[in-house]
Amino acid sequence: MSHLLDPPCLRDDASYVAALDELEDLMLADPGTPGGRRFDELVVLIEEYEARRDGYDLARMRRALAGNG
Repeated sequence: MSHLLDPPCLRDDASYVAALDELEDLMLADPGTPGGRRFDELVVLIEEYEARRDGYDLARMRRALAGNG
């Protein structure tokens, strides 16, 4: 059972697809606006879901992309 203070996450393919659709609608949102902050939040949720679904180490990939891995 989820708790109000639990961090949000995408739990299934339906919520993943809904997040992708919402992300597409926010593509032109300006940074620092509510839409821009929601865009950033969705990107993180989608990345985390894809990492769990596809079985890759997201932290390791981020380090590699930053040149630290």
